[in-house]
Amino acid sequence: MPRNLRLETRFFLECLAEASLDTAEVLLRPAFIKLAPGHGCGDDNFERKLRILARRGIIELPRATDRRIIRLTELGRHNIAPTVDPDQQWARSWDGIWRFVLFDVAEHDRKLRDRLRRELAATRLGYLQGSVWVSPDPLANLRRTISSLTADPEALLFIEGRPCAGERDAAIVAGAWNFARINEAYRKYLRIHDTCPVPADSSQQWRLWLAAEREAWQEATSIDPFLPACLLPSDYLGRKAVRARRRALRTLAAHHFAAPAAAHRPPTP
Repeated sequence: MPRNLRLETRFFLECLAEASLDTAEVLLRPAFIKLAPGHGCGDDNFERKLRILARRGIIELPRATDRRIIRLTELGRHNIAPTVDPDQQWARSWDGIWRFVLFDVAEHDRKLRDRLRRELAATRLGYLQGSVWVSPDPLANLRRTISSLTADPEALLFIEGRPCAGERDAAIVAGAWNFARINEAYRKYLRIHDTCPVPADSSQQWRLWLAAEREAWQEATSIDPFLPACLLPSDYLGRKAVRARRRALRTLAAHHFAAPAAAHRPPTP
């Protein structure tokens, strides 16, 4: 299913995901309308939108008698899952070996050079100099992908190893990734995060904030390599921003969702 959800719907589902971490089902509180899909819609319209999400397999409405009790399906979780899990990326181990990609493509074949650079950047490799890119991770999958872009095997060179002139890992990180730019993007996100509307604010305020929040979050996370924790600069702001976003989702989830009372739960088979 395409990940083409509206901002309001995606944010609604992200809050639902946070609310349902400790329980399979959650109960919509009466004050939820401000975060409802479509923002500010009436109760009837909100019910219709929930039924649409249920038909798409994104949520389940377990009881026809009380549609406030909802469950986020696996498909729904997949639909809102980030392309990169920051915690998983930071927690991964590193074997201390750097992987370098060097390519030598004729200047007149600028289209191929640009395609190679886009592919390497999309895989979050760092750019050292000229046509030298670096990663702390094994590159077998990337090698198959970018090798298919050129018929000349000598145009690409993959190297694994350690610098032999005493270069520190921190220096390689600083040279390959622009963490000043990355941190500035996270600062921008945190400034927007701090202006989060309160539930009583208007639907228009929520729409404007959601659009700004999503744009700033995507801008920051798109340029972050999410390196293993042992390689992160000491002033890196990514973890602070991720924690702040999760706290905001949990706060909103706590305001708008609750674990359903035992009386609302479907009988155990």
